[in-house]
Amino acid sequence: MSESTDKSLTVWPGSSTDSVQKTFDPERRTAHRFPCTFAAKVTELSSKTSVTGRSADMGLGGCYIDTISPFSTGAKVQLQLEHGGRVFESEAVVAYSHTSMGMGVAFTNVKPEYQTVLKTWVDELSGEKLPEQETTTGPPPTQDELSPAMLNLREAMTGLINLMVRKKFITEVEGTGLMRQIFR
Repeated sequence: MSESTDKSLTVWPGSSTDSVQKTFDPERRTAHRFPCTFAAKVTELSSKTSVTGRSADMGLGGCYIDTISPFSTGAKVQLQLEHGGRVFESEAVVAYSHTSMGMGVAFTNVKPEYQTVLKTWVDELSGEKLPEQETTTGPPPTQDELSPAMLNLREAMTGLINLMVRKKFITEVEGTGLMRQIFR
């Protein structure tokens, strides 16, 4: 029997941690992931079986879906995510699967209109951009109107808030509220 180079983690019910086959390498990811909670529907393409769940994290290359009934590694799926009145759809492949917990999916065919939604979400999650519906009224100060010390403070605070969200010290909603205060 040949050794597989597939990097997935499979946990079978009743197996001990000593017998778990660990070959998933999270360092294969090409894009950083950010914590999020979006409604998810995943449909396995060959059987048309659908499961619902929620996203736990997202990046430009894929996301993790929390669901009790994940599909097996290698399954080709259609993914639909919804958040803030926007929808994202993509074909994807299940990169790894955790029985009764969820699955990591890698986006494989994202149409241009959904690439824009994905990029906007990732920018918002990373703190690069405020959500559209939560922007403040009135023009924000220009870069020329802010002192270098204020710009450095904004950058440091943005990094700190993003770190606190990633480490789950604060929720995404709390982080977004703090970011909104910084950019008033």
